[in-house]
Amino acid sequence: MILIFYAFRRELSGLRKRITERVPLREGLRGFKGRMGNEELFLVATGIGVAQARESARRALQTLARPRLVISTGVAGALAPDLRAGDVVVADRLLLEESPDSSFEEVARLAPGIESSVRDSLTRTGLTVATGALLTAGWLLAGVEAKRAAHSRTGAIALDMESAVLAAEIAGAGIPFVCVRAVMDEAGDEIPGAELPDATGHVAPLKAAAYFIRNPAALAGVPATLRKLGRATAAIASALEALCIESRL
Repeated sequence: MILIFYAFRRELSGLRKRITERVPLREGLRGFKGRMGNEELFLVATGIGVAQARESARRALQTLARPRLVISTGVAGALAPDLRAGDVVVADRLLLEESPDSSFEEVARLAPGIESSVRDSLTRTGLTVATGALLTAGWLLAGVEAKRAAHSRTGAIALDMESAVLAAEIAGAGIPFVCVRAVMDEAGDEIPGAELPDATGHVAPLKAAAYFIRNPAALAGVPATLRKLGRATAAIASALEALCIESRL
């Protein structure tokens, strides 16, 4: 059995149709379970942010059967300037910086054998794959200057808000862990309305309307952001299918 953590439903929009026998999870977990080929999958929605991810990981480990592999997936922001939307990032190190006032720390490192196996499985699908450190931040880093500073400060090539705390919880249980994310926003991108989603990824229509009334110029960037989200979710689907069916992890 493989346990997969993701932040919000839209990240798996390309994957859901590839999973059969889908049924919702229970016992306080959001998400669903199903099958892909001969593999049983449990997919747990953490919500956005380190607190939600930490709690979801603990609850999943307490209530589900022990998985043979745990995967953290979803979209990521590029910090390295050469990454493009739809590129897949395999994290060889997980860094955590919980607040702007704290320093970052390395909380997990991917074993070299697992890293090479993951890269081989993904590159065979034709995906563009980059390996490097991934930074999990406890606050929103959506602006170009903030991303540039994070890259310079930490050396991370990409950014999310959940994976490092998931890795720390899973490491304590002694279960193999892999972080595979797909780039949505590039290093030079500003994300219009990045602060609008709540902890589950939902955007309230009235809140969005008020934001764009106050920031009408931001509307121009929405179509490009949605296209990049589409490339990222398609890459996530292909990457997870390769890991769940073809990989020998």
